[in-house]
Amino acid sequence: MIGTRLGHTGPKGTLELDLPIKKKSLFEILNDGLKTAESLYSVTIPWYIMTSPTNEAATKNFFIQNNYFGYSQDHVKFFTQDKLPVVDIQGKVLLREPYMIQESANGNGDIYAALARNNLIQDMKSKNIKWIFICGIDNILLRTVDPLFLGATIASNNEISSKTIFKETALEAECVFGRVNDKPTILKYRDITLKMSEATNENGDFLYREANVLSHILSINALEKSAGLNLPYNRAFKKTTFVNEEGMKQVPGERNSFKFEKFIFDAFSHFDDLFLFRVSKEDEFAPIKDVVGLDTATKRYEKKIARFQGD
Repeated sequence: MIGTRLGHTGPKGTLELDLPIKKKSLFEILNDGLKTAESLYSVTIPWYIMTSPTNEAATKNFFIQNNYFGYSQDHVKFFTQDKLPVVDIQGKVLLREPYMIQESANGNGDIYAALARNNLIQDMKSKNIKWIFICGIDNILLRTVDPLFLGATIASNNEISSKTIFKETALEAECVFGRVNDKPTILKYRDITLKMSEATNENGDFLYREANVLSHILSINALEKSAGLNLPYNRAFKKTTFVNEEGMKQVPGERNSFKFEKFIFDAFSHFDDLFLFRVSKEDEFAPIKDVVGLDTATKRYEKKIARFQGD
């Protein structure tokens, strides 16, 4: 993932936050949770990092330059997702350079197939790994290792679980969990009407307010099954720089192209059920998506660290 929305030209995980004690990258913040678990439970958790063909080399070099943030190099493995051509609004393929097609990573949902392509599911099995935690890189309040979440997942007798936050505002732009044809699914925020968002069950509980925060647990069996699924592609309308027919670079002022992405949660509808684990937005959800939210997210992270240090 490239951090262009943040004005950062490298992989998003290399973005550094100016914290009170020291600057820390998003990768290091994620790594802090793993090192804490290592200290508490005397176990080094394998860390699998999905890169794109565009940022693979830069990501690996960043880890080497930072000595893997003190984590065991043997327990960190990188694997690359696939990519697809980018097309304009007429459906014509865009060019990155003369005679070179503009391509884009094909979404976080490629994680299943990418793990399988790189023989990493077999690697997990060889390590007797039973449960896998999948998350994004940009939520700086994320709990990398959460025994309560894992224990609740196992106790629920489900193969998949997801953390959620409660969507306070009816038409807030968040994807929420629901059921379609009696299967668990994610409903895109563009598909949620006011009537649906305000709908309740007989107990008065909202039916469509559990928002996805990209924090999932899957059993190794669910991961392997998902790797064999033919997941759909979702169309994303984006701004993409390209070269025109004369070979001149064009920087559009508005969205001009479509990228095609698979989503992690599109695999969930192939299972009978999943377990939802609601958490506090204030405690566990501060994603850094753009410059506007950077300052607020950083301050919330600082408050979290101060609270832990005071315990």
